[in-house]
Order: sequence, then structure tokens, then C-alpha cells
Amino acid sequence: MHCHCKLICIYEPVGKSMKAAKSANPDTQARIVEAAVNCVKRWGIEKVTLNDIAKEAGVTRPTVYSYFSNRDEVVQFALLQSAYGFAKKLLAHIEGYESVERRTIEAVMFSLKTLPSEPYLELMSDAGLASIMNEHALSTKEGKQIRRSVFKLIFGGMDVDDDELDEIIEVATRFLLSLLTVKSEKKRSDREMRAFLCRRLLPALGMDPAAAIVAKSV
Repeated sequence: MHCHCKLICIYEPVGKSMKAAKSANPDTQARIVEAAVNCVKRWGIEKVTLNDIAKEAGVTRPTVYSYFSNRDEVVQFALLQSAYGFAKKLLAHIEGYESVERRTIEAVMFSLKTLPSEPYLELMSDAGLASIMNEHALSTKEGKQIRRSVFKLIFGGMDVDDDELDEIIEVATRFLLSLLTVKSEKKRSDREMRAFLCRRLLPALGMDPAAAIVAKSV
């Protein structure tokens, strides 16, 4: 199953002002994005301005505006860029698993181990980024396209329509985010976590919980 090759390529600038910057220097754009991330890490999103980003990147404010409309758009771009890169790695990781149940379990396991240290995505720990994540990065056409592409490939072989797929995506995303952000009192080994996911997540997604037998043998 060579699923990572099928991921829709959306490594494109997003936002109205970035269209005019496509012919500009990509290194400058990358410096601006990196500067924005550094500023958010240092001060938090609420205290960061475009002037701060420009100074950190060593460019002028008008230069920043030639690539991005505002501060939130720079951060949104960084998150989407990182999410796309993570999606490619995740799909490459699970391509050897044939059943949809195993792909789902291994996708969650991979996410739990790698997301906390993923470049840029660590910004999600900033409480002030909640609105950017919910109202912009996750709800944009690009953000939805990433999630749909990933889940369609993970769930390949399941007979579901678009509405049902959207519900599955929502449940799986909420489940994963809760595992990442809410610390459990019970520490689980990898084997125990796989079994837990089989018992609790798979039935919620309309999958066969009997896959827990496979997980216990890993």
C-alpha cells in the first residue's frame, strides 16, 4: 500500500497576499515563517506583532506584507506547512499495514510519539493559538484537505460516504487531541496503548474491536 504518494500536494502559500509573492524569494518567506515561530515561542501569540516578526527575520514590515496579510496568516502557514510534512511521514509509516484497523492504530501511535516534538506543531501548546487553529488553520480549505487526504488513505477499503467520513475524522481527531493534551493517571506501555485504542477508539469509528487481539500480540 503505497499511500504516501497519493497525498494531495498542498504545499502552497495560503491567503490573499501570498499570491503576489509566489515569484519572490522562497528563502525570505521561510525566514519570515521561522521568525514568527521563534517570536511565538518567546512571547506567546498575543504579544507578537508583525514588527516583531520583521525584526526577527531581518526584513522590513512591507516585505512581510508582500508575503502575508497579517500575523495570524504567518502562523497559519507555519502550522499547515508542518502538518503537511507530518502527514507524509505518517502515511509512509503506516503503508505496510494492510487492514484499516491496524493502520488506524498505528497512525495514532505514530502521532502520539512524534507530534509533541514536530517542528511548528509544538506551537499548539500556546493557549492563544486556539482561535487560529480552530477558525483558520484547521478550517481552511488546505487544512481540511490535509485531514481528508490522510483519513481517506488510512480508511481505504471502508465503504463510507463523505458525511460519515467527516464524522469519523472528527471523532478520531478529538480522541487523538485528548490523548495528547490530557494526561492519564495510568501509564501504558505501547502494547497496552494499542489494546486500549482497539477497545475504545475502533468501536467509536465503526470498526471491528476484535483487532485488539492483533494489538496485544505486538
